[in-house]
Amino acid sequence: LKAGLHFADTITTVSPQYAKEIVTPEFGEGMEGVLRRRKSELTGVLNGVDYREWKTEGNAHLPADYSVNDLSGKSACKKAVINELGLDNFDLPLFGVVSRLAAQKGIDLLADSIEKFLGKMELQLVILGEGDRQVVERLIQIQSNFPQLVTVRVGYDASLAHRIEAGSDFFLMPSRFEPCGLNQMYSLRYGSIPVVHAVGGLIDTVRDRASSLGAANGIKFYSFTKESLQSAISTALEIYNDPTQRHAIIGAGMQDDYSWGKSSKLYEKLYTTLKNAAKD
Repeated sequence: LKAGLHFADTITTVSPQYAKEIVTPEFGEGMEGVLRRRKSELTGVLNGVDYREWKTEGNAHLPADYSVNDLSGKSACKKAVINELGLDNFDLPLFGVVSRLAAQKGIDLLADSIEKFLGKMELQLVILGEGDRQVVERLIQIQSNFPQLVTVRVGYDASLAHRIEAGSDFFLMPSRFEPCGLNQMYSLRYGSIPVVHAVGGLIDTVRDRASSLGAANGIKFYSFTKESLQSAISTALEIYNDPTQRHAIIGAGMQDDYSWGKSSKLYEKLYTTLKNAAKD
């Protein structure tokens, strides 16, 4: 791998922010030295979403259609997934997780942080995924402690993943590191506000209220601590109770373009530049 990085004409990774992170010891996994030397040839291009599959209209996985101009079907999707997963309170905000259940994804931090809100009956939580035994056991215990508020489905179910993405009010991604991430982009298209740790591709795709790059489409927290994640969840609860602000954030996210059509043009430009350089 090191030899490949040294001799490659160019080096790409899956987000602009991750291209910055991997030249540091914290994220470089021992390759930061050669990556720093090749920094001028290092480019980050976001992965893309296939919006023919991740769509809110004409989607066989979803119980109702909806759009940025008519969110009534999203409410139907929330009711349906709450019923499907054995919960019973439509009025509480629903937080969703579809993830590998591992420390890299910050699921241990989520487990440390969420019971404060469950104890006050401020939210509901649905989780789909599988992963590290200790992390899964911790989540199952939380479900046992709060059976009316938490459902954990261990395993992978592509159709249920769509329904959780569509039915959730907020989508949690507290990753320790995240080269690109796709679920936050699915969430944006499905009108589920992402709550993310500000790393890697999550920085490049999620804008919070402090962003100067456009209207807010989500919530970010910047320190990988329980207090910081809890503050982000509290912000989510505040937004949930402010329909005007919530609908503005949802609308901004649903109109973002993170398609492969956009990303492929960047790759095409990069390879054209390499081809022209080779001719010279």
